[in-house]
Amino acid sequence: MRETEKGNRSSLKVRFTLAMVLMSLIPGLILAVVYYRNVRDFYQDKTWMYQENTLRLMDAKMQDIIKQSEVVLNQVLGLSVTSDLFSGYTEMNAYERLNLMRNINGTLSNIRIANNSIDHIYLLAFDGGAYSSNVGWNKREFAENDWTEIREDQPGGSIIVPTHPAAYKYLNSGAADPLVVSIVTYLNRYTGNSVIGLVQIDLSYEKIRAAMDCMEMDDSDMAFVVDEEGRVIFAPKESMVGLSAADVSLGTYSLAQILSAVDGGTEEDGNFSIHLDYGRDSGTIRKRRVGNSGFSIIQINSGRMLKQELDRFRKIWSAVVGACMVSAALLASSLSAGIVKPVTSLIRSMSRVSRGDFSTKVETPKDKDLSELALSFNTMVSEVDKLMRENIEKERERLNMEQTALNSQINSHFLYNTLNTVKWMAVRAGNEEIARMVVALVNMLEYSCKKIDVPVLISEEINFIKNYVCIQEGRCCSSVHMKFDIDPKLENCLILKMLLQPVVENAMQHGFGEDNIDNRILITGRLLGDRVQFQIRDNGQGFLYEGFDKLTGVGLHNIQDRIRLNYGDGYGVELESEPGEGTAVTVEIPVCEKAEEADGEDFNR
Repeated sequence: MRETEKGNRSSLKVRFTLAMVLMSLIPGLILAVVYYRNVRDFYQDKTWMYQENTLRLMDAKMQDIIKQSEVVLNQVLGLSVTSDLFSGYTEMNAYERLNLMRNINGTLSNIRIANNSIDHIYLLAFDGGAYSSNVGWNKREFAENDWTEIREDQPGGSIIVPTHPAAYKYLNSGAADPLVVSIVTYLNRYTGNSVIGLVQIDLSYEKIRAAMDCMEMDDSDMAFVVDEEGRVIFAPKESMVGLSAADVSLGTYSLAQILSAVDGGTEEDGNFSIHLDYGRDSGTIRKRRVGNSGFSIIQINSGRMLKQELDRFRKIWSAVVGACMVSAALLASSLSAGIVKPVTSLIRSMSRVSRGDFSTKVETPKDKDLSELALSFNTMVSEVDKLMRENIEKERERLNMEQTALNSQINSHFLYNTLNTVKWMAVRAGNEEIARMVVALVNMLEYSCKKIDVPVLISEEINFIKNYVCIQEGRCCSSVHMKFDIDPKLENCLILKMLLQPVVENAMQHGFGEDNIDNRILITGRLLGDRVQFQIRDNGQGFLYEGFDKLTGVGLHNIQDRIRLNYGDGYGVELESEPGEGTAVTVEIPVCEKAEEADGEDFNR
C-alpha cells in the first residue's frame, strides 16, 4: 500500500512539473511569434501617437501665448482709440503730465499682470509721450531700436521682431538682458487717434520655452518655432534664436532646407510631415502652423525612440520567459496538488484574522500534519478572541471605575445644601457675581454626579460647558468669549457625558497665554449624514502638532478611548494646531437620538 502511495506521489509530481514547464514555455513561444509579427507596428504607432500628441500640446500652449498677446493688443488699442487720456498732452504742465504717465502706466501694468505670458508693454506717442508697464525701462535705448521709429504718415500694421535681448528693459545696464519676442503695431490716423504712434508687446521667451518643454530635446529629437520669414523664434540652444533658418545647421542639412523639404511633404490634420535622414538617425519631421499667428512649430523626431522601445520589449520578453521557466522548475519541485489547496485556505483564513475577523475557522484537511496545523490555528484564534473580549471589558470597567471614583469624592447632597445656602447669602448681600458662580457650580455638580455611561442631550453638555466657563472666569479673573453654533437638527441627539468639556478645559488652561486679551472659543456642531461632528476652535497660542500619539496629556486620549469603546473604531478625535494660529479639535460620533422616555425620566426637562 505504501509503495503504491509513493508511486502515486512521484507520478503526480512528474505530471505537475511537466504541466508547469509547458505552461511557461507555451506562452513564451506565443509571445515570440506575436513579437516578430506585430510588435514593431504596435510600437511605431505608439511612438507616432506620442509625437503627434506632443506636437498638439506644444501648439495649444503656443496658441495660448499668441491669444494673450492679441487680447493685450486689443485692450491697448481700445485704450488708445476710445480713451481721452492722451489728448491735450502738449498743453499739460509737468504735474499733469506726471499724473497722465502714472495713470497710463498703471493701466498697462494691470493689463500685463492679467496675462502672464507678456513680459512688458511699451507705447510711444507722436507728441513725445512714452509709457510702459515697465517702470524701470531705458527709454533712450528703446527709442534707438530700428523698429521704434514712428512717423505721423506711417501706414498701420504689425510686425514681429524675432527673439532678441531686451537691452532696453533695465535702466541699469548692469542687469542681465532677458530674451523676448516683440509684436510691434504701428498706429496712424486710421485708428481715429493721431496721438499714438506705436504699441510694442514683448512675449517672454521663458514662457515660450515652458510651452515647448513638453518634448524631451537632445541632439536627435528637437523642436523649433519659426516665423513666416524663416527666422528662429525658439530653438533648443539659445545661440540659435534670432537667426535665419539658413544659418542654423542640423547635421548635413540646414534648418532652411528642412523647412523647404517638409513644406513639400504630406499634409494630415494641419500637419506637414516628411521622413528625412538629417544626421545620425533617420526620422520624421513635422511642421504645424500655430493658428493665424505666422508662427510654425518644427518637430524633429529620430527613430531612436522606436529602437529603444523595441530593445526594451525584447529585454522584458526575455526576462519574462526566463523567469517563467525558472519559477516553473522551482515551484513544480516543491509543490504538489495535495497541499496547495489546504495551504491556500489557511493563508486566506490568516488574512481574515489579520483584518480582525476572529470568527474564522479553518477546515481540517485529511493530511495529518496539516490537520494538526489547522487545529492549532483554530485554537489560537479562539484564545486571541477570548483575550481581546476580556481586555475590552476590563478597559471599559476601568474607565467606569475611574469616573465613578471621581464622582464619589464629593457628598452631593451635602454640597448642594451648603452651596444653596451660600447662594442666598450672596443674594441677600447683593453680590450677584458670587450667586451666579454658585449656581453654575451647583449645576456642574448635579450634572457630573449622573452616571457616566448614561448619554445626555447635547444641550445638557453645552450648558455644562457654559457653567464651567463661568466658574473659570471667576476663578482666574480672565474673560473668554464663548460662541456656540449648534445645528438645530441636533436638538434630540445624545452624547456621552463630559465628552466635550475636557477639550474646552485644555483650551482655557493651555491655549491662552497670560498676555492674551481677545480670547475666543468657537464650538460648532453639525449633522453630517449618520454622523455628528463637533469642532472646538480657539485663537490661542497653539503648538507644534506632531501626531496624536505624541500628546502627553490624558484628556484627549481619554476622550478617544471612550469614543472607541462606545461607538467603535470608525469614530474619534482629530486635532489641528499651528504655533501662533490656535488649535482646533474635531470630535465625531454616530447619530443617537433620544427616546421619548428613558428609565421613567423625561430627557426634555
